[in-house]
Amino acid sequence: MQYIWLLWNSILDHQLAYLMGDILFGIVWLTLFILRKDLRREMWVMSAIGAILSPLALVYLPDYWYPEHITGPFMLGIEDFLFAFFIAGIGAVLYEVVTNRVHTLCECRRVPKKRIIGIIIMSVLVLLASLYGFKLNSIYANYLAFGFLFAYIIYFRRDLLWQSLVSGFMVALLMFIFYQVWITIYPGIIEHWWKLSNISGVLIFGVPFEEIIWGASWGMAGGSIYEYVRGIGTYSMSSKRLKN
Repeated sequence: MQYIWLLWNSILDHQLAYLMGDILFGIVWLTLFILRKDLRREMWVMSAIGAILSPLALVYLPDYWYPEHITGPFMLGIEDFLFAFFIAGIGAVLYEVVTNRVHTLCECRRVPKKRIIGIIIMSVLVLLASLYGFKLNSIYANYLAFGFLFAYIIYFRRDLLWQSLVSGFMVALLMFIFYQVWITIYPGIIEHWWKLSNISGVLIFGVPFEEIIWGASWGMAGGSIYEYVRGIGTYSMSSKRLKN
């Protein structure tokens, strides 16, 4: 019993809070991965892209938040890598899983790989220009980057608009639910890690408003990027059963 108590106390240490949050997202990621074998490739691809871009988490440190890592005072930790990996994969397929939709491939709409690399680079440039050129807070600069990516995709694929919007709502809701669990385990951590004086300071049931909007903006952009690149559309599984 004493060992269990010591283990619980160590888990409650703020230095483990980020990693514990990643574990919660990892459970969601694994659940989606198990439920939908047909979406596993999309999850792997998008998670890999998220992991590659995880060093961009450094832009949040000066003005948005400063989390603790298990590795100590390093500015970038394994937690940043894991979060980017999990949230990228989750955001990519959450819409299909919840709405029970499957992919249909149209080669005529496939986008060259060079173009997707180009729009990702452009999105990063929008982020950096907003941050360092216009001196926006990093979280708001991130909204613009995701907004650019979303607008670009929808301009060429208007049929993905509904999917993107619903995906944005779902990821925002997931973020909200996650924080309700997380701040229950780690009370006071929002005030400890977030630089609330630099942002709106609005808390929705204890959750920074900006975190919910971040989830929505990523869901809108990330929820349709894979479909845009591969020329994929979606249809309901129930409609397929009716045809059969």
